[in-house]
Amino acid sequence: MKLISLPCYCATIRQVARSVTSLYEEALADSGLRATQYSALQVLESAPNLTTTELAAAIGIDPTTATRALALIRKSGLAIDRVGNDRRQRRWALTSQGQVQLRKLRPSWEAAQRAFEKRLGLTGAVALKEASYRAARRLAAGRGVGGSPQERVALSPTGPSTAQTHVDT
Repeated sequence: MKLISLPCYCATIRQVARSVTSLYEEALADSGLRATQYSALQVLESAPNLTTTELAAAIGIDPTTATRALALIRKSGLAIDRVGNDRRQRRWALTSQGQVQLRKLRPSWEAAQRAFEKRLGLTGAVALKEASYRAARRLAAGRGVGGSPQERVALSPTGPSTAQTHVDT
């Protein structure tokens, strides 16, 4: 069966996320790293000494997923953690091996970026990235802030949708 357009924003965005993740993980396959782990390395390179919670927020994943990803990265020797202000808090930084691995994988990651841009067109790829970031930022800001789900829908300029399911031909 062909991929279908679903009426649910969540399901449709998950379709996109699975396809994009597959593209990037294929490019990173020889490294043994998952896309989330590579993203964590990128963030730690640009902002070392983050807590697990800060890293999770920066990437847009839950702290439990970040903890699992960071544990695997640490086990591989790519990052180290140390106790933060409170002994339950962990602060993370790349090791020299992590920095080398990130540099080594950058061409593969760049190839995935180019493949994504080629499939969507540069304008479409950039527009999708920008729209996705805006949506993630707005939705993250609305978590727990607006009270009920109905109040959080009000964050959307268009309100609820009546989108229909259809099969792309």
